Amino acid sequence: MAMQNLGAEPVGEALPSAKDWPLCPAPLPIPERPKVEADLAPGAIHISADEADLEEDSISILQGNAEITRDRQQISADAITYNRTTETADLAGNIEYWDDALYFSSEIAHLEFGTDTGQFENARYVLKDNRARGQAGKVLHEYPSLTQLNSVDYSTCDPEDNFWKFSASEINLNHDKNWGDARNAVLRIKDVPVLYTPYISFPLSNERKTGFLFPGFGNTNRNGYEVQIPFYWNIAPEMDATLTPRVLSDSGLMLMGQFRYLVPDGGGELNAEYLPSDDEFGDKDRSLFGFTHSQLFGNTGNLFLTYNRVSDKQYFEDFGKNISLTSTRYLERRADASYRGSWWDANAMIQDYQTVDSSIPATSRPYKRLPQIKFNTYTPYRNRQLNLNLSTEVSYFDRGDNDAFTNDINGARFDLFPSISYPMYTASTYLEPKAGFRYTQYNLQDSGPLFDTSPSRVLPMLSLDSGVFFERETSLFNKSFLQTLEPRLFYLYIPFDDQTDLPVFDTGLYDFSFDSLFREDRYTGADRMGDANQITLAVTSRLINQSSGKEAGYISLGQIYYLHDREVFLPAGKERAEDSSPFVTEIGTSIIDNWRLRGTLQWDPNNNKTEKLAAFAQYNPAYNKVINIGYRMRNTTDSISSSGITNITDIEQTEISFLWPVTRQWNAVGRWYYALQENRTLDAFGGVEYESCCWAFRVVARRFLTNVDGDYNTGIFFQFELKGLAGIGQKTADYLRENIPGYQSEF
Repeated sequence: MAMQNLGAEPVGEALPSAKDWPLCPAPLPIPERPKVEADLAPGAIHISADEADLEEDSISILQGNAEITRDRQQISADAITYNRTTETADLAGNIEYWDDALYFSSEIAHLEFGTDTGQFENARYVLKDNRARGQAGKVLHEYPSLTQLNSVDYSTCDPEDNFWKFSASEINLNHDKNWGDARNAVLRIKDVPVLYTPYISFPLSNERKTGFLFPGFGNTNRNGYEVQIPFYWNIAPEMDATLTPRVLSDSGLMLMGQFRYLVPDGGGELNAEYLPSDDEFGDKDRSLFGFTHSQLFGNTGNLFLTYNRVSDKQYFEDFGKNISLTSTRYLERRADASYRGSWWDANAMIQDYQTVDSSIPATSRPYKRLPQIKFNTYTPYRNRQLNLNLSTEVSYFDRGDNDAFTNDINGARFDLFPSISYPMYTASTYLEPKAGFRYTQYNLQDSGPLFDTSPSRVLPMLSLDSGVFFERETSLFNKSFLQTLEPRLFYLYIPFDDQTDLPVFDTGLYDFSFDSLFREDRYTGADRMGDANQITLAVTSRLINQSSGKEAGYISLGQIYYLHDREVFLPAGKERAEDSSPFVTEIGTSIIDNWRLRGTLQWDPNNNKTEKLAAFAQYNPAYNKVINIGYRMRNTTDSISSSGITNITDIEQTEISFLWPVTRQWNAVGRWYYALQENRTLDAFGGVEYESCCWAFRVVARRFLTNVDGDYNTGIFFQFELKGLAGIGQKTADYLRENIPGYQSEF
């Protein structure tokens, strides 16, 4: 049996070592080794004592502060008998031994310098690198590689804290491989025996070794009690695998596997799960398969492959561990190759999806790209010179020809977008006119009576971007800052062209934000090009700390003023006749010590409605002290009633998360994610964690929404770690890092 932390880290990624544990001094306190004044040659033996008697046969008897030093080895005792001929020494009384990895103390010892071995009777020992210590009836030490201990106990706890230890008839420590093993081992917690094994191995560092990991335990209302028994296979330095039987009391036995590998300039991961005859799913087999590979080539090239599949649409609802998994809508399958030259870049992609959200109708599922090829070329960006840019794309879109897709259109699209700009920059101003045109051509199959088989579109585009940069020195809270004022004006013109004869393969509206005020098209894909005759006015102000150069705060304000109605829209959309866009404000600051604040406001003056509001605050006064508070609200389409316009709020949510110490070693953790409009909790968890030098414990209870029908999954999970030996239970630290911004833990 090999003891490791449950859930191996990515190949080649180091785990925190014992010396990094924040609550523990490193290393364990040991007596300081005596200083040697002599300058010794490599391999030379230096002997010193208060008294020395030279007897026959080159035997020296040393008494009183007797010491022997050679290279990195050093030993002291009350009395030493040293045989120069055989290069051996017998020691007695208050013996202390030091080398790079170990410290021993005992009353009787025998050293053989010719073979670099030593024997110690009734010894105490300390392993410097992983804080381990213990006692042994007999120790055989072969410097610097091996140590054998008999009738021994082992622990990483401080001497005054004997929370756990295991005793064994024999322990072997391989310092070259950084692994140890024990025979006839008994694990005791607070002197109570809790585990016996005839053989066990354990790490002396953060390296990995093949063997069983400690089991994980949990309980959920969907799957009942569960036990995981992982087996870790350290195949090679560049690859490993974890095979895990997962026993679910309500569903049966699930087999889980993970394989990871590194190759020159790349690497990947394969994950698979299989549950035969799920008792809770009509005795049907259920499975998951996922593969991802990323590869660099030719210095600037990249290849990315991913394939994901589940057996049924309820898989993540039943076995997902958080709301981000249970709300998965699509699983991607993609092969993507890209390459970049000094004045060009190219990308070729094949993409498909498995739809796992049963609420999405077949006619709304994404198209396959079979394939999509992009090529861009450009001149180096230069001030006061013409800059040329050409973007091209060829794609074939397919969504099948079965009965569920009888209204769908398949076909190819070619898109060409050349442009030219002439930037004029000074230290405090800039002006950049730009002109271009877009040509889009289709070749459609199954177009039906509403579409031509080869529609096309040609549209010009003109824009003018300009800005001014002002700055001044100021002070706040007794600190010196540089304050900027950056007004910006952006003009965009694209004439109207009726595009209702064009299909919609991959096009949607950009999410409205401050950055979208300066986009050259309000649509994300080539199927629509929005008509525009508009001016954007915006201003940004920043505070820059003059001593550190870091931005301490910013505020940005902006709005689009429309000089013409927007008549291009997506299917089911409508013409927009407002004179202006929503007013956008973004703000953020860290000027107050220990606080980070940021927020976004979008207010539409046309109907006096707040469309979006988001605010986030983080208080982080010290390591492992953080509180996050957030609020977000989004209003969508207006409904018209006899009394006028009514705002419909589709999202209004609050969240709070925290990590906070209750005592020096106890922390409280939690998160609450709540939907105000629906008056229900979306995701919530809470728990406690304890950490000391030699052991740590975490327990977390979770409840989260699994589907649109309002079903919840509730569970409790724990992790227990004996530092330097093993981890037991679900690995919850990664989940907490993802869901509590600012969370840090060495556990």
